[in-house]
Amino acid sequence: MIKKINLIFVAILFIAQQGMGQEWLVPEDQKTLKNPTEYNLSNVKKGKDLYLTNCKSCHGDAGKNNGLPLVPPPPDVTSDIMQANTEGELFYKITNGRGGMPQFGSTISEDDRWRLVNYIRNYNPANEPVLVEAPPQKAKLLASVNETEKKVEVFAEVEGNDGKFLVLANASVSISAKKAFGNLPIGEVLTNAEGRAEYAIPKDLIGDEQGLVNVVVSLGEGFVTDPVILDAAKVGQPKQVPKLIKKEVLWSTNENVQTWLLLSYLGAVGGAWLAIAYVVFQIFKIWRVGKQQE
Repeated sequence: MIKKINLIFVAILFIAQQGMGQEWLVPEDQKTLKNPTEYNLSNVKKGKDLYLTNCKSCHGDAGKNNGLPLVPPPPDVTSDIMQANTEGELFYKITNGRGGMPQFGSTISEDDRWRLVNYIRNYNPANEPVLVEAPPQKAKLLASVNETEKKVEVFAEVEGNDGKFLVLANASVSISAKKAFGNLPIGEVLTNAEGRAEYAIPKDLIGDEQGLVNVVVSLGEGFVTDPVILDAAKVGQPKQVPKLIKKEVLWSTNENVQTWLLLSYLGAVGGAWLAIAYVVFQIFKIWRVGKQQE
């Protein structure tokens, strides 16, 4: 009996994996839809902005094949798999989504969805690209925190044609706070003619319980350089943590522990063990019945 259960479980997993890898079929009447927006630089740039906001997190950077390792994997926009789609197929998939890919029919306007198609088409070998992106330049980025004035000070350089580094003027610098779920954008600032910039930390930025913030400083697109991480900068407001959820409060003899919470916890643990015991007992009964029938 147990062997049969295991076989059924394996079969279900196999069917699920096959389903996730199935070809994404598009209705015939949708395949032949034509893009009503013009294929030009303005629309492709708008499509790129939409892609960076809504698609890059899964599909990755164009041409770098650095999308998320999902099943099935999100294809790179320059890949043969992506470019094999007609404009209508791309529009249908963007609009309706499937599985792990969300549908954008209710969050992105129809024209903007077609502009996304234009951006993808910019990488189609059959089209002449209207958005030609120069290779990224090698750069250097230095940053520090002035905790007294609560500001970030930045200095940036870019490699010239002769291999020497020059001050990087009018470059966009992003300031973020490193969080458990990723980087939380705080703001942006441009470097001046001397390659320097200052960014005042917002007064309402929340840090940890001591007001410490891990600040991340990075250059905008078009430059190759590692972001600068300024750990434990005292530039935020202390986070107010309720005593009930402070570390170890549940397990201590602290008078702040609520009786109802402790009883609820013990009840939940006891209920979980009873449920486990019941399941084990039922499995044993099934096994015993199977043995008797053999």
